[in-house]
Amino acid sequence: MLAGAAEGADPAEPPIGARPLFSLLVLSAIVGLNTVDRNLLGLLLPQIQAEIALSDTQLGLLMGPGFVIVYSLAGVPLAWAADRSGRRTIIAIGLACWSLVTLATGMARSFAQLLAARMALGVGEASNMAPTSALIADLFPGRRRVLAMAVFSAGGPLAIMLCYPLIGWIVDHHGWRPAFGLMGLIGLGVVALTVLVVREPPREPAEARLADDPPQSFAAAARRAIASPGFWLVTTGGTMFSINYSAMLGWLPAFMQRVHGLDAGETALLLGAYKGLLGVVATICAGLAVTGLMRLDRRWLAWAPAGFCLLIAPAQVLLLLGTTPLAWHIGLAAETVLMAAVTPCLFALVLALFDARMRATGIALYLLVFNLVGQSVGPLLVGWLNDGPLAGLGDTAVRHALLAAPGAVVLAAGLLFALSFRLARIEQP
Repeated sequence: MLAGAAEGADPAEPPIGARPLFSLLVLSAIVGLNTVDRNLLGLLLPQIQAEIALSDTQLGLLMGPGFVIVYSLAGVPLAWAADRSGRRTIIAIGLACWSLVTLATGMARSFAQLLAARMALGVGEASNMAPTSALIADLFPGRRRVLAMAVFSAGGPLAIMLCYPLIGWIVDHHGWRPAFGLMGLIGLGVVALTVLVVREPPREPAEARLADDPPQSFAAAARRAIASPGFWLVTTGGTMFSINYSAMLGWLPAFMQRVHGLDAGETALLLGAYKGLLGVVATICAGLAVTGLMRLDRRWLAWAPAGFCLLIAPAQVLLLLGTTPLAWHIGLAAETVLMAAVTPCLFALVLALFDARMRATGIALYLLVFNLVGQSVGPLLVGWLNDGPLAGLGDTAVRHALLAAPGAVVLAAGLLFALSFRLARIEQP
């Protein structure tokens, strides 16, 4: 039982070879491109809005449901296919597809074309998170999995740190369209690296015990995942976190430019430093800390993200309502550190609920709700509030609309804490 881990350390685990480590770095780079490419629209929305007539509600639709619905629905069958075949192949093909779409987005001239591009981007990016998480789970067993997921998750903030300042410079000197082209070309280069470096690992020993079982249909795998202890607690808690995360990440660039008067280059540099550098450090440190705490009690896998979520709310209130640069800089730093710390814990929690042969399917079902509800509601709600009830506040409407986000993350904290009681009764995979 998981609770029994408090009685002593796990048996010694064999050393990890060079190939899994290099594979993890490449997979981290891919999730970094995933993060930057999907959020490029939010970063550049003032410039896009100046050229293409778009309301805030339309922008919320593009950042939220226009991308997320397709992304979520496509992710489930792709993950099921990954559980039955080569995950690396699906990851590489998906990266190639979304990189081409990113490149083509720079050619869009209307809302309809942007919406089509966002939907196509959703199909491509759906190939990444679930298959990659399942692949990493086989590369890094036991407690190492939490730290491996932290390194993987650090790819997002690291890519923001490296790419956002470059994108800001390109926008200031050449406009927003070349920025999409550059990111698309970088993605196509990483496709080749994926094929050369990443190898499909053998499924972990737990799967060998199931080798005599017939392959599961998708419906059977889905029923098992949904019936798994704690699945709905982690999914609902993760969805509340997702509403907060997507609203803040999508609209924070507009907040900085509308409320604090920063230009595109200044915003990119600021978010690159905070969401990038601080995010990388926080993600790795959180992975190390939770890995160590799990030696005492595996329920820290739920207790840690619950605590992080509870602290996010006051940090975001300070960020949004701070009237001096010192106040909102402190809020931005604290919010960045805490949000980055939650992400690897959530994925490790979901992985802990499923056996080796259905992890990608389980992750995809989790992401289906996490994204379909959370990342649809967050950006669209803020855009609707900007155009509707808060329209009279002008450029400061986004400040007050974003105050809906802290409430969602407090609910996430409560649900994740409740999960710890279920986690104590689940066998360690």
